[in-house]
Amino acid sequence: LEHFAPSPPRPDSAASRFAMPKSKRSVKISLTKTKKRPREKKDALIEEIRACCEKFSRVYLLSLDNERNAFLQVVRQKFRPGRLICSKNKVMQLALGTTPETECQDGLHKIAERITGPCGLLFSDKPPAEVQGYLAEYRPVDFARSGAKATETVVLPKGEDTLSKLPHSIEAHLRQLGMPTQLINGKIHLLGDHTVCKAGSDLSSDAAQVLKLLDIKQAQFTMAVEAHWHKGGKFTDCNDLEDERRMIRGRREVPRWPHSRRQSSSPLAVAAA
Repeated sequence: LEHFAPSPPRPDSAASRFAMPKSKRSVKISLTKTKKRPREKKDALIEEIRACCEKFSRVYLLSLDNERNAFLQVVRQKFRPGRLICSKNKVMQLALGTTPETECQDGLHKIAERITGPCGLLFSDKPPAEVQGYLAEYRPVDFARSGAKATETVVLPKGEDTLSKLPHSIEAHLRQLGMPTQLINGKIHLLGDHTVCKAGSDLSSDAAQVLKLLDIKQAQFTMAVEAHWHKGGKFTDCNDLEDERRMIRGRREVPRWPHSRRQSSSPLAVAAA
C-alpha cells in the first residue's frame, strides 16, 4: 500500500478563510518612464488660473494651430504682465467652472464650455482690438511635423543639382527615407523624379524629414481669439460676430436693380406693353 503524507493543517485565521484567489487575468504594465504630474501641481495650476481671473480684467480663449513652444514664448513676452496658460482642457475647465454654480467669476462658464481642441487662456488688461490685431499679424512658419497636412505639392526633379546643397555623407540616410539616390563622384544624384508630398495629404515621418533637410517650411503658427470675457460678466463670442459680418457683406454684395428695370421685367408690365 502506498503511503500518503498528511497535508499540513490550514491556518484557522479569518484572513486566510476569506482571502480572494489570485487573478489569472493579464495585467497591462506600462513601459513608459514618464511620471504622472502629481496632484499638488494640478491644484496649484487651478489656483493660479483662478487668481489670474481676479487679477486681470479680461480673459481670452485662443485657438492654436501648429503649436510651437518658441512661438508661444514670443506671445508671452508681448502680452506681459499678462499670463498665457496652455494646459489640459479638463484642468482649465475645472478652474474656470463649467456651470453657473461652480464658475469662479460671473459668466466664465461660457468660456469653459468652448474649450475644445488645442487652445489656451490669455489673461490680460489689453482691449480685444489690440490682441486680435497682433495675433492676426504674428504668423511665423516652421517645419511641418509628421501627420500634418501638406500645404503644397513638392516634386523633386532628377539630376545632381536638386540635392547639391546637401553633404555627400547623408546619401545613405536619403535612401532610407525612400528617395532614389546614388553617390557618383562625391555628389548625390537623384535617379528619377521624386514626389515628396501632395497638397492636402497627411505628411509621413519620412516626408517631414525630407522637407526639413530641404529647408521647406509648410507649418504656419496661428492663434485666433475664439471668445473673450470682461470682468462683470460680459461675454463675447467672436465666431458669432464673424457670422454677422459675413451676412452683412453678403447683403451688400446683392445687386440692387433700378426700380424701372424691375417694373419693366414684371409679367404685368410685359402684358401692358
